[in-house]
Amino acid sequence: MDRPELCRLLLALVGTGDEAPLKELGAGDWQALDSLAAAHRLQGILHARHRDNQAIPAPLRAGWQAVHRGNAMIALVQRAELGETARLLQAGGIDPLVLKGGWLAWHAYPEPAQRPLRDIDLLLPESRFIDGWNLLCAAGYRPSEAPDLPLAQLLEVDKSPPPLIAPRGTPIELHLHAWFPEGRLEYFNPPPDDAGLFARASRGDDGVLHPSTEDMLAHLVIHALYSHRLDCGPLLLSDVDFLLASGAFDWDAFWSRAMAAGWAEGGRLVLELVARYRVTAAIDLGKAPVPPTPPELLATAQELLLQDLDTRSSASFAASGLTGGLANLWPRITRRVSAGEGHVHHRDSAAEGGYLRWAANRLGRTMGDLFRADVRRQSRQLARLNRWLAR
Repeated sequence: MDRPELCRLLLALVGTGDEAPLKELGAGDWQALDSLAAAHRLQGILHARHRDNQAIPAPLRAGWQAVHRGNAMIALVQRAELGETARLLQAGGIDPLVLKGGWLAWHAYPEPAQRPLRDIDLLLPESRFIDGWNLLCAAGYRPSEAPDLPLAQLLEVDKSPPPLIAPRGTPIELHLHAWFPEGRLEYFNPPPDDAGLFARASRGDDGVLHPSTEDMLAHLVIHALYSHRLDCGPLLLSDVDFLLASGAFDWDAFWSRAMAAGWAEGGRLVLELVARYRVTAAIDLGKAPVPPTPPELLATAQELLLQDLDTRSSASFAASGLTGGLANLWPRITRRVSAGEGHVHHRDSAAEGGYLRWAANRLGRTMGDLFRADVRRQSRQLARLNRWLAR
């Protein structure tokens, strides 16, 4: 089975849409599917959907069950550390807003074991960000890695430093902005609306602020599509499905904000993907103010949801060259970081042995990856998506 077929099969298994002919899969196909599922954190939700599906080999189902059980145990620790972190910040007069999976796992999904978290994202008011960072560091939280820019410079041009590690091991990513500021990326990214997110937020029964349902969906769309070109994986589809099922939704408000900020086309693309693979999703595309996504773009997008994470950096580099030539590549080559017309900084290469060693290693990895036909395909797909979003 080739990779595009494998991607479609896995999306169908994770979703609630069409089921693929599983009996046609050989042992190698099942192994490849399981590896792809593991890379994109899908084994817990696969167990929840297919624990009794006899068409799936028993050893695979047993492995998915073990991952599901492990996810549940980790989620207990993560929820405790989310509450403790929020209370620490609140005691210092800083009210954090929990984003994406940090709310969805416990308030939208049937069980948190289906929504594993790499980290917990907390948006802080911009005026109190440094205070919040220092407060947690004083309480024993430690940076997961040294940033390649001094903190003050990084905050001028980015959305968040590397995560802090909470006392029991949970990565906590403090955000100055919910998504990248304008000008930070080489392609269009919607302008941040941090003040709006705080103004429209609600406080949950756990005492933590979370975005409105409409803002949560907006953040899922912008983070997955505009900031990360869909490499966050198919959990995006179940995130949207379970979010929409969690309460009332104001489609007029959602589309109004999307049109005003320039991301309505991307919003429709994501919702069409969800509707294709999550037939239970309560999606109202009748109010969408933009036309349907071209079918070839939808096909590209569904494959990019399961793109190879080990080669995404090389493929993204090549895609930048395909869409913008040297003008797009130069900031990457020089490690230049900026946000629009504002401050310009260059990332520190000391940890990699200096700029020349970093450049040689990066070039070697990229050229090696691009000798592979599948990576060249990945780069062409990313370039196609870049051009469509920038039009």
